[in-house]
Amino acid sequence: MAQAVDGERWRCGGEVAGVSMASELTLSVNLKEAEELARSLGEALSSGDGQEAVRLSQRLSELFVPVSVIINSQAYPQDYIRLKVGVEDAQSDNYIPVTVMVTPDMTIAQLKDKINQDFGFHPSLQRWVIGKRLAQDEDTLYCHGIRQNDDQAFLFILSSHAAHLTRHQQKLDEEQQLILGIIESMNLIPRGMGGGGDGKTTTLPMTQQTPPPPPPPPKPQKIKPPLVPRPHLGWACTQCTFLNKPTRPGCEICGEARPQDYKVPEIYKPDPEEVRRLQKEELALMMYQQSLEEERERNFMSLLATDDQSLVPDHSEMDCPICYSSLQPGEGIILRECLHSFCRDCLKGTIVNSQEAEICCPDCDSKLQDREIRALLTEEEYQRFLELRLSIAESRLEHSFHCQTSNCRGWCTYEDEVNEFYCELCKETNCILCRAIHKGMNCKDYQDELRIRAENDLAAKQTKQMVEGLLRNGEAMHCPRCDIIVQKKDGCDWIRCLMCKTEICWVTKQARWGPNGTGDTSGGCRCRVNNQPCHPNCQNCH
Repeated sequence: MAQAVDGERWRCGGEVAGVSMASELTLSVNLKEAEELARSLGEALSSGDGQEAVRLSQRLSELFVPVSVIINSQAYPQDYIRLKVGVEDAQSDNYIPVTVMVTPDMTIAQLKDKINQDFGFHPSLQRWVIGKRLAQDEDTLYCHGIRQNDDQAFLFILSSHAAHLTRHQQKLDEEQQLILGIIESMNLIPRGMGGGGDGKTTTLPMTQQTPPPPPPPPKPQKIKPPLVPRPHLGWACTQCTFLNKPTRPGCEICGEARPQDYKVPEIYKPDPEEVRRLQKEELALMMYQQSLEEERERNFMSLLATDDQSLVPDHSEMDCPICYSSLQPGEGIILRECLHSFCRDCLKGTIVNSQEAEICCPDCDSKLQDREIRALLTEEEYQRFLELRLSIAESRLEHSFHCQTSNCRGWCTYEDEVNEFYCELCKETNCILCRAIHKGMNCKDYQDELRIRAENDLAAKQTKQMVEGLLRNGEAMHCPRCDIIVQKKDGCDWIRCLMCKTEICWVTKQARWGPNGTGDTSGGCRCRVNNQPCHPNCQNCH
């Protein structure tokens, strides 16, 4: 009975072992087929056979085997490249240039391993920035534009605390790298089903295939709770993803500005180095504001000193825009109203040759100030300029009257109820109605005497007849404003009265503009209004 039980138990154990061997055989067949399909798929893709690649991919997907597709390194340039690397770390501001020999097909992960082997920096401490982008481990140098000598990259070394790297973890990684290096250097003989040293298959009888004893149960181990990473206070740069200190206004790596919506946490306490930097920034800001105040004070005092001067000199070298002469610093004059600069002679010539009461800048419509005009002219020239101003003002005033005494410069403006003007310069009384001085006679007696004198005086009579003939023939006309007789000797149909300066249209014998002056088309000859000439004989010159 015991033998039967033992035999049954042994038979069951044989069946379990047989099932395990069958599953291992099936898995081995699937992997072998997957390898052949993957190799064929690579050949189809390389040769450009799309239909075959689709068929192989479909069959490979049915096996549910993890597959990765990579580009063969032979597709990349095989020459080594000198890569210029700038290295910085979180503990210092020093920038260290390093040259590394790489190939374009090298991935960032391989580059980290190379830096680890050459310089001892663990891959988890390395952050690579190429072309203002944070490079990922699976990226190749070729995809980041590293294709020729002296291309540049940036390597930032994190602190072990920031990367959560302990000495124990680093030691384990180094041992793992050493083991992988030994395995790669060994030529291992694969072992499979029925593999033996002599190539023969040895099958044990069923009575000898006993299952191995079960392994002893593992000793229970105390599971330590995972350490919660310490939260980092600071802001991440949007360009290079570097974690900056909260109070830093710009990125320490690339200089990108801190996000505007970021606020420094209230619980944050800066370290001593950061306190010194903040103190320096506060001192620099205070010095900048103080320099601004001093500059404003200097500018204000300079403005006061300039305001006391009649002419503002130009302290830069320049060429006069009128005569094109070269001027040394201080020889040019800056006009106060428009800040245009000219030489003294050209400004003086502009004033002397002007026939207007106000002098405009030669380059614009700004007016020269009286103190500038007086400083540019001599005393005699300035007096003549003032007399010209008085004459122009007299001619442009509607109710003005000039003293009839010869060579007297006196004149006045009058109202409708005023008929006489007593000149303070020559002490004579003028009749505004008769526009003459008739002392001891009333207006009627003076006009009668004037007609009698014109009839008896041959010269006066001839002059009167000549003027009347000119008026009849259209060779002269009365000014529509002051009624004096004006003539056009030559030129176009636009003339101006010598006395009141009224613009006159010769062909229509009317004022050029309406009562509101230049540009008023409500009166006058109305030339070119609605694109119509003012007269059939209009020469369209006004």
